[in-house]
Amino acid sequence: MRNRRTAEGDVFIATFNEKNRTVSDDHLTMIFAAVGERHGYKDVGAEFAALEDFKVRWQRSYNWIRFTVSDYLDRAPDDVLASLAEVLFTKIEGGDRDYDECFVKYITSPELTKTNRKDFLKRKRDLSKESIGTYHDLNDCVNRLRDEGLIPDDMNCELRWQDGGGYKASGCSVLQRVVWVNNVLDQKGVPEHVLDYSVYAMMCHLIAGFGNRDEFEYRRLLSFYPMKRDAEDWLESEGLYI
Repeated sequence: MRNRRTAEGDVFIATFNEKNRTVSDDHLTMIFAAVGERHGYKDVGAEFAALEDFKVRWQRSYNWIRFTVSDYLDRAPDDVLASLAEVLFTKIEGGDRDYDECFVKYITSPELTKTNRKDFLKRKRDLSKESIGTYHDLNDCVNRLRDEGLIPDDMNCELRWQDGGGYKASGCSVLQRVVWVNNVLDQKGVPEHVLDYSVYAMMCHLIAGFGNRDEFEYRRLLSFYPMKRDAEDWLESEGLYI
C-alpha cells in the first residue's frame, strides 16, 4: 500500500479499489475495536464486503466478534463508522440506540447515493436496466403522481422493472433511492391506478426517509392515494401485495 503526500504534507490513504475506497479493513477494525472494548469485547475484527444491500453482518462468541460491513461505507469518516459501531454493539446487548446525526447525514447525502447506486444496480441482478417495459413505462406513473400532487416535483429516484419479484408488487431501497415494480404487472390490461399505486407505495418509504420508525407516518402518506383500496383489492386478486 502506498500513500500519497501533498505539497502541504497532508497524507491521504491510498485507494483500495475501483470505487476510490479510503478506509482499509485494518482501520475499520481499529474503530470497531475501540468501541467494542467499551462493551467488553477484547477481540474485535471488521472487514468490508460487496454486499447487495446496505447492511452489516456479525458472528460472535463470549468475548470475540467479527463484523462484515457493506462496502457502501468504505469511504466514510471515522465518526460515522464509530457511530455505526456504537449502535451495533448496543443492539447486540439487547439495547436500543438511534443513529447519530452525523451517520444519518452521511448515508443520506445525495453524493453518497450517487456514488453507491451504480454498484447497487449492478449487484441486484433481478432488476432490468430500464424503466420502460414491454407494455408500460414507469416514468408515466411518476408523471401522473406528480400531476396529482402526490409526490414532490423534484422527487429523485431510479425506476426499474423486477424479474421474479414473487408476491411483492414492488420494492425499494431507501438509501439508494431505487424503486422497482414486479414485471408481472408489465402486462396488457393492468389498470394505470394499480401501477401508480405500486410505485407510490414505495415512494412513500423514500419520502418518510431512512430511520423513520413511525409506521403511522408511512400509513398516513399511503392513505393519500385516492384509489388505494381498489388498487390493493386488484393486487390481492392477482396474488400480489404491497
